[in-house]
Amino acid sequence: MIWGCIYWNGVGTLAPVDGDINAVKYQEILDEHLWPVIARHFPGDKYVVLMYTYAPRIITCNVDVVNRNLPSANIKKSSKAQHTQLSIGKKPGGGSKEAPLFLMMCTAKDRNGTKFKIKDNVQQIFGKFLNEGKATIRFKEPEQDLCLSKADPLQLKNFLNLLKKAAQGQSIDHITLSVLAPASAKNVEKPKSKMIVTSRKDYPLTTNFPSSLISLQVSSCKLKRIDSRIFDLKKLQVLNLSENCVEEISTDFGKFTTLGELYLNNNFITSINPRFCLQKNLILTLSILDLNYNQLKLLPLQICELCNLYNLKLNNNLLESLPPTIGRLRNLRLFSASQNKIALLPASFMQLKLEYVDLFGNNFPDEVEDSLLEDNVGVPSLVEACARSVKKYRVPYTDEDLHGHLCRYLDSARLCWCGAYCFESSARYIHKVSLKDLTSTSTSIGDAGRNEVPIQGFLCSPQCLNKFKNNPRAYWK
Repeated sequence: MIWGCIYWNGVGTLAPVDGDINAVKYQEILDEHLWPVIARHFPGDKYVVLMYTYAPRIITCNVDVVNRNLPSANIKKSSKAQHTQLSIGKKPGGGSKEAPLFLMMCTAKDRNGTKFKIKDNVQQIFGKFLNEGKATIRFKEPEQDLCLSKADPLQLKNFLNLLKKAAQGQSIDHITLSVLAPASAKNVEKPKSKMIVTSRKDYPLTTNFPSSLISLQVSSCKLKRIDSRIFDLKKLQVLNLSENCVEEISTDFGKFTTLGELYLNNNFITSINPRFCLQKNLILTLSILDLNYNQLKLLPLQICELCNLYNLKLNNNLLESLPPTIGRLRNLRLFSASQNKIALLPASFMQLKLEYVDLFGNNFPDEVEDSLLEDNVGVPSLVEACARSVKKYRVPYTDEDLHGHLCRYLDSARLCWCGAYCFESSARYIHKVSLKDLTSTSTSIGDAGRNEVPIQGFLCSPQCLNKFKNNPRAYWK
């Protein structure tokens, strides 16, 4: 199906449409295709009037039908809310202006619908929670209440305003209503919220992904790039792209506003774009990030900006170190980085409040001795002083802003226990810590059942150095 528009001196946009056009899809078409045409060709007009011809007033939502006589008969209601199409129009054969209006309710079990007379039959409309997409329509005959939920608030408001005018007998001649007809199967079926694609032959090439998806899994499809159509799924909360051939993580993930779980395990990802970690929507919503079985050699410092991460999986990569600011992941509870090449943990790792940690199969030395190198503590250079300020105030920078070697210098920042950044002018220490002291549940780091790992930290000033000498296990800020 093709949707298009014309105006007095030309034609507008042609847009392909899959399936039937319902209220939600029609609103999306207007937002994406009609308004740009109006803005381009009528820039000076302040008011635009949209006129619809022979279109029944339709809204799609969940409806729970409540019979008000049941409590008096001591009968317990057992029905549940169903996905329903509600429409206002006239019965077949009632094409005259004087023909009564009806509210028709169609469900998947009854696509022909149940009709309720509107004029002088609507006892009351409860709209206290309209902004949440909820309302109740009370009829006199039959004595039933239609409890509406999960509706678009704006559509619901307009629908109820029209219903109220029709119930009070007010003139609605400016609105042309067509004859009521049975609903199509797509309009009354419950919107698809979960989709799983596990082979290339099942991948939707000619059709779009359902816009109502909450969970999407696309695995074993040999995807090298993430389909741009996936980023248009505004309601998506869980995205599983495991077992593909993805090589980079796009910054388009920031388009998601509700994404809480992202699974990218078993791909060929070699690096993470720092801008991916700085997307505001991901910072607020992402709680699970699975990067197992990839080819990551380095984690960017910016990954520590994902402050709502609860579970971070980095097993079977090529990591040689962890970000020195990893302690900023205050909500992190589950962390796994087994089968990597990590030899030292950053001191901020001790700030994490982990419930489970797995560091098995890394390059931790068999014997760890505490050491302290304090020869480089002193007055920082001018370059380091500037770099410390950039890191302290979180000034954003990219290769477009600074020379490449300056960006690499800033990325090499070390984090002192006091929370300040430092570079060459700092003391370095290595301290032995048992994983049992950091978390309630942990795996051993080797076949011999060892739990002690070396912690490497840096001290930015003589004052911090003195505090560390007095109590190496303390943390201050």
